[in-house]
Amino acid sequence: MKEEIINGINYRLDEDNLTAEVIKKSGGYEGKIVIPKTVVFNELTYRVTSIGEAAFADCYELTAITIPNSVQSIGKGAFSCTPFTSIVIPDSMTSIGEGAFCGCSLTSIVIPNSITSIGARAFCDCPLTSIVIPNSVTSIGDAAFENCEELITIAIPDSVQSIGKGAFYNCKSLKTIAIPDSVMIIEEGAFYNCKSLKIIAIPSSVMIIENGAFSGCDSLCAIRYGGTVEQCNRRYRYWDASFHNKTIYCTDDDVTIYY
Repeated sequence: MKEEIINGINYRLDEDNLTAEVIKKSGGYEGKIVIPKTVVFNELTYRVTSIGEAAFADCYELTAITIPNSVQSIGKGAFSCTPFTSIVIPDSMTSIGEGAFCGCSLTSIVIPNSITSIGARAFCDCPLTSIVIPNSVTSIGDAAFENCEELITIAIPDSVQSIGKGAFYNCKSLKTIAIPDSVMIIEEGAFYNCKSLKIIAIPSSVMIIENGAFSGCDSLCAIRYGGTVEQCNRRYRYWDASFHNKTIYCTDDDVTIYY
């Protein structure tokens, strides 16, 4: 392995596999950065396959970046606290790493159908207003969208099996949420302090809603459950304590939870 700056971008070159990883550069990056699919050094051609941990973190003068579809992975915190407002993720990638865009100025993001998982804190503290999660995604990591206070709408596909701890923590502008039939567990604090949340739809597939999942949802006025009253009563002990004294609208009747 060796490090080389080629056309203004710092790379870690793997001579055995002829691959290159974009890495952090002394003094950081600024302006518009276009990452190429390949780079040439000492007459050898390297394919750019990854963006390393914190590679562009805290690059406050970075205005735009283009990621080629040769890139397969983005390291932890790769773009954290950068100022650009949009980015296109190539469909060569299968996951968005932990804290990859945390603290960015992103107002929009396109997630391709190749992505299967969104890592912990991937988009936390971003001013996103809406996001569509593709059907390929099966898991949303802990605190993935924590403190996205401008987020109004979120589309969760029916491929998602779990909503991680604090996934939408403190998304104060979120008004409605429909949980898909594929979800079995809503983890602790998943929608904590979503103060504008008024309506939630919970399918009968959900077996467990951990404590604090909907705590602080002061505007919550309608909880629609896709199962029967009997199912609701049988599962209530595994449901969020913030549903105390709330009426659950079931398919066959309504039930008020007192526990």
